[in-house]
Amino acid sequence: MSSGIDGDRTGLSGRRWLPGGEHLVAVARAELPQKDGLAGPFTALAALRAAGFDVAGQDDVAALAGTAPDGLARAIGMLSGGRLVAVPATGNRSPQSLFMLLAELWRLPRVAVIAEVDPAEFGAHDTPARALLDYLDTGIPPLWSSRWRPPEGHFVLAAGLRIGAEGTLVSIMDGYPSLGDNGLHDQPVEWVAAALKRMLVVVDDGDTEAAVAAITTAGLWSG
Repeated sequence: MSSGIDGDRTGLSGRRWLPGGEHLVAVARAELPQKDGLAGPFTALAALRAAGFDVAGQDDVAALAGTAPDGLARAIGMLSGGRLVAVPATGNRSPQSLFMLLAELWRLPRVAVIAEVDPAEFGAHDTPARALLDYLDTGIPPLWSSRWRPPEGHFVLAAGLRIGAEGTLVSIMDGYPSLGDNGLHDQPVEWVAAALKRMLVVVDDGDTEAAVAAITTAGLWSG
């Protein structure tokens, strides 16, 4: 598995980016903030640009997609000329299946994971670094809960993992710079699994079968 050390200011280290995850986060940060109501198009735009497709902006994605995951998948395919595929990952999204999916995706050369979530299930985006470190060591999630309650579903990118002795943090890239460190924050895998509604695994067209294999190995369905 590839690994990388992030440059955030939390005092944490040892983040293992998903393939292309560090570049994906940089591209997403360059586009911040997302436009109101366009969280899905924001994440799809980041996935497209990170893969080298010159898409003008969030509105261009929204015009083809709306905000539903199936619309995002269609827009990604159209705007990439069919060279990117967004494979849905559905089913029982337990912490174990989510972890296994992200771990299996390390086998691919490049991937972007788009997740529709309920942020109310997240921890606070400004949870102290000490509490996250304690969670990695003990598996006991921090006490701080998210104070953000959006009126509808929200879309984020899952870009990497921090694996501790007892706990695992998922690195989440959000569409608002005020959340975390310029949009990037870490969430216990249990809370991400609880927040999940739907996922899209965006890969190069030639890696579709590998993505499906990763999804099924994790106990999920690719449809």
